[in-house]
Amino acid sequence: MTSNKLTELVKRICFTIITSTTTAGSGHTTSSLSAVELTSVLFFGGFFKQDISNFNNVLNDKFILSKGHAAPLLYSLYEAAGVLSHKEMLTLRKFNSPLQGHPTPQLPFVDVATGSLGQGLSVGLGMALGIRLKIKELGLTPKKEPTVWVLLGDSEMAEGQVWEAMEIASYYNVNNLVGIVDINRLGQSGETDLAWDVETYKKRIGTFGWHVLEIKNGHNIEEIQ
Repeated sequence: MTSNKLTELVKRICFTIITSTTTAGSGHTTSSLSAVELTSVLFFGGFFKQDISNFNNVLNDKFILSKGHAAPLLYSLYEAAGVLSHKEMLTLRKFNSPLQGHPTPQLPFVDVATGSLGQGLSVGLGMALGIRLKIKELGLTPKKEPTVWVLLGDSEMAEGQVWEAMEIASYYNVNNLVGIVDINRLGQSGETDLAWDVETYKKRIGTFGWHVLEIKNGHNIEEIQ
């Protein structure tokens, strides 16, 4: 998808996030908006490989929204993909709606319930290793291993479990796991310790043996591409 088409898609996703959370009267709107461009390029820019007609396909990439409070973003991405309707989006956070404040596996595109911050990367690590085993068990020979993509918030980077997952992933050379840290500077009750100190994030993550790429402006579609 071209940059121009992605720009228009981002506008649509932002509109869906705002209308759904406004209708609900609650929801983490800003946390969702902060990662729209990052995830739009991931989902629709040729990186994320998923058969939306068969979410159980073992060769599908996986996406974990570790910052689970940004659920309106996840739902809006799948609305843009045609999996959800706009009418369904307007049931966000209502009783009996599958679109709750945090994603749950009752939705076919959600593999793990998230909301307790700091756990997503560990789950992603287990899934990445599990995919390797499953492919071997089935005797499949894909050109490329399915990738597990994990979107983390900068506030949850204070959780030790995140860094333990990084250490173990590096030890086992798990190269089909990608962590994306959305550095928006703000937590629930104030500014994060590192704010926009991206250099420190890079150094710390790199120390754990990860290959680190920096995107200076997470709202710049061409830079993300």
